[in-house]
Amino acid sequence: MLKDKDKKLNRLTMKHIIFIITYTIALVWVILHIDQVMGTLQMIINLLKPFIYGIMMAFVFNLPMKYFMKKLPASLGKGKRAVAALLSLIIIIGVITFIFWIVMPQVIHSVTTLANALPGYLEEVQKNIQTAIENKQIPEEVLKQIETYAMDIQKMTVNIVKNGLPHLIDMASGFASSIANIFMALVIAVYLTISKNRLLTQAKEFLYAFTSKRVNEYLLKVAHLTNVTFANFVTGQLVEAIIIGILCYIGCLILQFPYAPILSVIIGCTNIIPIFGAIFGVGLSALLVAFVDPLQGIFFILFGICLQQFESNLIYPRVVGNTVGLSGLWVLFAITVGGGFFGFAGMLLGLPIFSIIYALLREEMHRRSSLKRQRDEGEKSKQPLPKQAS
Repeated sequence: MLKDKDKKLNRLTMKHIIFIITYTIALVWVILHIDQVMGTLQMIINLLKPFIYGIMMAFVFNLPMKYFMKKLPASLGKGKRAVAALLSLIIIIGVITFIFWIVMPQVIHSVTTLANALPGYLEEVQKNIQTAIENKQIPEEVLKQIETYAMDIQKMTVNIVKNGLPHLIDMASGFASSIANIFMALVIAVYLTISKNRLLTQAKEFLYAFTSKRVNEYLLKVAHLTNVTFANFVTGQLVEAIIIGILCYIGCLILQFPYAPILSVIIGCTNIIPIFGAIFGVGLSALLVAFVDPLQGIFFILFGICLQQFESNLIYPRVVGNTVGLSGLWVLFAITVGGGFFGFAGMLLGLPIFSIIYALLREEMHRRSSLKRQRDEGEKSKQPLPKQAS
């Protein structure tokens, strides 16, 4: 009997040793070939982008679909889910169409205004320089420097035109690929929304068949946490974006900034990305305002800073709340790392993914700390009491 136990113990020890050696070799290989590993990972992410975007869209589709599933009559039977999905799709496409209907005319008008005003700006600058030269307000040394810079700028412009054409072709190809990915993601999102219950049943059966009970329960718990975190994050970010867009529109009307509709849409849409989205939205909007009036562009930056402070201190804590459960430093870390590795998708998904990892690590840390305290208390209780002096 003891020999059988010793053999079993030796087999377990050998398994652990083999696992540690294999893990060490794999880790060293990954470190030595980190560029290849990251390139392969990036390629896999690019291939899976339609599914990633589709899952994100499915969370958005699920919001109106829940409402329709409650309101539609039960007499529809099995077609109830299909009707709810169709109504949700119509609503979301209608919202997107409405946003483009507001934004595109304003964008065309802004570009046309800039194109018409740019020659006048250049001519005015040229006249001012010519007047300063004639009145000898500009020293000759400065004029020579201006001529040198002008030649350098001319050469740089020619090089940009020569080298920029392939990049423009790549950008056009990337834009076409993005449109195709979005279309595929839309189809995937609709399919996931309609077939959600069947896919969940299949996933549970797969886990039950190929994993142990402990692993199965843990994976289901992680899946539930992921679903809750992503649903709360998407819902909170969309509601917050709508609120901040409406407040921006009201503020633009009161302060008489031009292009109020497009500015509010830009601020609202970019605000979906925490921290960096707000900065990018304010900068882009201020640039559009500066094309009309540079002074108003500066005022819009101040307005945007005040608006973002109001959003960060009042709207975000109340609307999004503690759904992500991270401090400001960890939020910044998650967005920076996610954006650095996976671009826009990483900036958008980095926060909820890191929130899930953080919650799981925190739970495991509390569990281990609790076990360690119980073990320490048990060891203390076993210690003999000191003898009392007679």
